[in-house]
Amino acid sequence: MSQIRTRQLGISEKLASGTRINRPSDDPVGSRKVIALQSEHKRVEQYSRNLDAANHLVHTADSVLSESSNLLYRAKELAIQAINGGINSEDRNFLANEVASIREQLHSLANTRTNNRYIFGGFQKDTPPYDAANAFVGDTNQVQLEVGEGLRVGVTSSGGAAFGDGTAATVDVFDNLVDLEATIRAGFDPLLGDEPIQAELERLEESIEQVIGVRNQMGINMNRLDGAEAVISLMNEKLPAAISELRDVDFPAAVSELQLVENALQGTMATTSRLLKGTSLMDFL
Repeated sequence: MSQIRTRQLGISEKLASGTRINRPSDDPVGSRKVIALQSEHKRVEQYSRNLDAANHLVHTADSVLSESSNLLYRAKELAIQAINGGINSEDRNFLANEVASIREQLHSLANTRTNNRYIFGGFQKDTPPYDAANAFVGDTNQVQLEVGEGLRVGVTSSGGAAFGDGTAATVDVFDNLVDLEATIRAGFDPLLGDEPIQAELERLEESIEQVIGVRNQMGINMNRLDGAEAVISLMNEKLPAAISELRDVDFPAAVSELQLVENALQGTMATTSRLLKGTSLMDFL
């Protein structure tokens, strides 16, 4: 009767909690599997949080780079207009002023901050990557986040890669615009012809290609994040189902088992009652 009552209490506990495994002793093998699956699910949840942060950073960077390339294309249009030797000094100043305005807008874009980080400054997330003189003061690292088992994706460009890091490895976009502005204001030189502004136009083409190249890399990273998102979505669907299958109680089967145990308990009590009926201590002695 004691064994039957213990079994009855165990089934009742499972029905009350809704889980088949309430302690490791209930099913040692199943318990180990559940713990392993729960650990994996926690890792996937962390990957999912990383993915959300990564998508935000990558899409922000893509938007900034798109606007930056548009501004540089506008600077190119202004430079082409300035080649016309027939424009007067007032027109040249007007064009040069717009180039200066473009440089200021690019400075603001290069110092874009989101999610408590400057996205073009490498690992130096708390310091604007470009100072008031447009000099790069960040570092050249790239921020990466883990969005899957062994899968790390760059969520920012390498610091200075888009707008120049002050080395020969990149074009200094701001220096290019400073020189372009000065060349436009100086006007047509009879001795040099349009060579000075043509030189700045060539540098401007390099600046545009540099920004577009970094944006293309962001596009590649977006595709990698989309692939990681598909895997994470599948894991978030499959893991809870696998945990539930191992841990959760089968209510119809448990109710049926409980009924059988209660019937067995009642039968045992009835049998014991009949056996002990009319028996005294003297009979045992």
